[in-house]
Amino acid sequence: MTEAEAENPERVWLKAANPIIAAGPLPFQPSETLVKILKEYLTEEEAAFVGKAFKLKQSQTMEQLVKSTKGMPEADIMKFCESLARKGFMFNQPSSSGVMVYRLLPLVVIGAFEYTFMRKDMPEGMDEKKLKDLAKSYEKLLRELRDQIQNAYDAVMPLFQKQPPVDRTVPLLKTEDGKEIKIEQPIGEEVGEKILLAKNVADIIKKFDDIAVGNCFCRAYHAVLGDTCKIGAPLEVCMTFGKSARHVVQQGFARKISKDEALAILQKAEDAGLVHKAFHNKSDVKEIENSICNCCPDCCDTFQFWRNGSTPLVNYASYIAKINEDGCTGCATCESKCPVGAAHVDDGKAKVKQDTCIGCGVCAHFCPENTISLLEKPRVVFQPPPRLKK
Repeated sequence: MTEAEAENPERVWLKAANPIIAAGPLPFQPSETLVKILKEYLTEEEAAFVGKAFKLKQSQTMEQLVKSTKGMPEADIMKFCESLARKGFMFNQPSSSGVMVYRLLPLVVIGAFEYTFMRKDMPEGMDEKKLKDLAKSYEKLLRELRDQIQNAYDAVMPLFQKQPPVDRTVPLLKTEDGKEIKIEQPIGEEVGEKILLAKNVADIIKKFDDIAVGNCFCRAYHAVLGDTCKIGAPLEVCMTFGKSARHVVQQGFARKISKDEALAILQKAEDAGLVHKAFHNKSDVKEIENSICNCCPDCCDTFQFWRNGSTPLVNYASYIAKINEDGCTGCATCESKCPVGAAHVDDGKAKVKQDTCIGCGVCAHFCPENTISLLEKPRVVFQPPPRLKK
């Protein structure tokens, strides 16, 4: 710790906050709330290490960390990194060439928040009261983010429009009674760039030998706050693959499962009408998948952040729902099930807002008349957060 930090200990936490914020996509400010959350996880020594070691670069080798810390012994660096990994602030896995890389993680998307709430056991050093207090602090931090975005809406919108898709929707392909959902090809129009992607979750599962599952961190977080999932969705449905799976298992955030168990869990998610969302390395759908979330419209923070005015909805979609109006009875099942409000009934018939639909197939899965198909239409769906203030 420097002399200035000794005189003003809060400088240590602010110096740690900046690289942690920079590691993620959400534009948090180093507020009192954020610092309070950091203090729930980190020791002052760990905060000082983060502020020094990762000031300029998020991912580093051991050799680079020794230079960044101006000669700190490797054993001490390793001790810090292992502790940070257990707390959800560090991804420490070897690169494809076998070199160990230490990557600082953010608080939210994807970092300490997700790893705290996806685990089945109580985080180290916490009890139920501390965990609930932490959840309330996260809730306050996210409200602050919403207010920050709303107050600077016009300024941040051009930045949001440059943001790559956060995830990719992988559709449900069967109806509630087990029939195949019809997939249609467009006629007489361009469908955009053709990218070879896994068409269903089973094809993604087949790619990997290392698979792990943990609790849905969104549902678990809301449950700690006392908000029960309105559709009673299954909890243990958050899957990671490959290097990410090895990491979460090593750190105790999730458990390793077989391909058969993974497929059985995904079937339960489909039966509940959850949305399959695949996450790709580097947020690039051309890269391999590293995880799948199975999301309900009630708890999913991607949907919640968007509806609450904090972030845009940015999703890579391969399909769009298509209504056969001749068979539609206007029952509004699709309207009640759609996670993004794209399906709605107008003048007795279901309609689809094409600029909002993410092609998840949930409407087709639950349609009692089996009158909804999926039309192939690969594209990026961008919906800005609603403007709450003028």
